[in-house]
Amino acid sequence: MDSSTSGEMMYFFQSTGEQFWENVQGLLTFIKDNFGHFLWRLLGIVLILILAQVVLKWVSRLTSRTMEKNRKLLSQEQSRRVDTLMTLVRSAARYLIYFVALLLILGQFGNSMAQNVLLAVGSIGGIAFGFGAQDLVQDVVTGLFMIFENQFSVGDYIQTEEATGTVEATALRVTYLRSDKGDQIIIPNGSIQRVVNYTRGSYIATIVVSTAYEADTRRVMEIMEDALAEYAQAKAELLEGEPVVRGITAFSASSVDITVACPVKPMKQWEVERGMRLAIKEEFDRRGIEFPYPRVVTIPWGEQASAPRPEVGRRPLSFGEGRPEGKVPDFDPDDAPEDPLEEDARD
Repeated sequence: MDSSTSGEMMYFFQSTGEQFWENVQGLLTFIKDNFGHFLWRLLGIVLILILAQVVLKWVSRLTSRTMEKNRKLLSQEQSRRVDTLMTLVRSAARYLIYFVALLLILGQFGNSMAQNVLLAVGSIGGIAFGFGAQDLVQDVVTGLFMIFENQFSVGDYIQTEEATGTVEATALRVTYLRSDKGDQIIIPNGSIQRVVNYTRGSYIATIVVSTAYEADTRRVMEIMEDALAEYAQAKAELLEGEPVVRGITAFSASSVDITVACPVKPMKQWEVERGMRLAIKEEFDRRGIEFPYPRVVTIPWGEQASAPRPEVGRRPLSFGEGRPEGKVPDFDPDDAPEDPLEEDARD
């Protein structure tokens, strides 16, 4: 390396170091001269964040108090409607409070900086909104229509295309479900095309009882009616009518299927179905009626079993068969047939 190149490199590193140190000194001087302003702005940001949290907790407490009050004054369906609206208000207030807090924090650094940041965020957000506006608008609009049309409310047990569970909350963009296992499921409102609401309306608990072909079907149906009558008296708070034995609905391969139906209160159909099965099983056990089940019949093959039938037609004899025991026929080599390969070799 020649002296001119090494001199340029030394000049480059020296000038870079001087510029960097000059900027560091200028930053330290600026912080020293404006340290009080920094502390004031930092204090303002902390106060804004604290105030935002206080307002969020106040909104949450207000909505929770409103829901608890309406549960005591209104009917179950109306109270669930109010719960749905309160969760929607809570979600909308959360977005509004966050947006206002962001504007106030940007205002601590000066109006010009806040305007520049808002312009930058607005331009970038406009591009992002242009790409994702369709799904976002669809989620929000679908959520608003579901709430206003009262398709389901908080506390309802529903089934969608993606999941099944109890509605915990409804927001502007998503719906929160809680499955039977305890998992929280978050579903975008725009993806909900069909809703099955198990909570509203009357339901019918239906079970199918398999009986044996050998049993007296009429007697079995009478026994089932007696068992279901006792169950209906014991669990009258779950039912909206008497259980009915509809009769034979199918002939299976090894059983006669009898269907039982009973109108029940919402969300009680599964409990009633389990109870009716247990009542019928216990009554069958007391009356000595068996349920059909697969059976395997084995036939032992012993000395007294009949021998297999001999094959029809001629079959080759095994070695020594048909001759006295212990006698082996004499073998004469001259009686052996000639090998065709040896004959070809002689020719």
